[in-house]
Amino acid sequence: MAALVYQILSSSALVSLGLYHMVATTRNHLKSPQSYAAKPYHPFPLSSSSSNLNPPHHRLRYLQLYAIIACLLVAVVHQTLISFDADPLLKGRTPVHRFTSLQSAASLFLFLLLTLALLLSEWAPSVLPLPSDLVFGLAAALFYLQSLVSWGAASVQMSDLQAKCDSVSGRITAMASGLCVVLACQPRVFVADVGTTVMTSGRF
Repeated sequence: MAALVYQILSSSALVSLGLYHMVATTRNHLKSPQSYAAKPYHPFPLSSSSSNLNPPHHRLRYLQLYAIIACLLVAVVHQTLISFDADPLLKGRTPVHRFTSLQSAASLFLFLLLTLALLLSEWAPSVLPLPSDLVFGLAAALFYLQSLVSWGAASVQMSDLQAKCDSVSGRITAMASGLCVVLACQPRVFVADVGTTVMTSGRF
């Protein structure tokens, strides 16, 4: 029951962030198609009066990054904890389940590091300059790594349904990786930006 609640809450939060990113991306493209360029994330718009309260880094501007960091932290802890549980649906003994769960936790931890680096680059650009093309390139590598983890988990599942879910998750993540590569090379491809948002939100 706890696992179900965790899945519902984390999925709802990340899908909500995905919808916000899609709306912001579409709005920016419609506003100025000629100067449009994909962004790893869109800070929350603030009024001039509120932004003057704490220039130039108002806390609310980075609320979505805080939410992503919180979700990733919970996911890493969750995957680490369940790695100590035996799973009868897996071939072999508990070490097989532990290995696949720790693989997933490690890949999520890398996403956490990338998000923290992105937040630091917003707080102190001079300390850690992180251009958008580099962020998309790193995200592409991490998504591809995550797809390998999903396919590896699918290969050891005895449950056909669970294996199918892991396989589909791996394909979706691999497609997100490919779209991130496109955005790293051609940040003005609007369809790739929206597609990445749909793929990452759909995966959860």
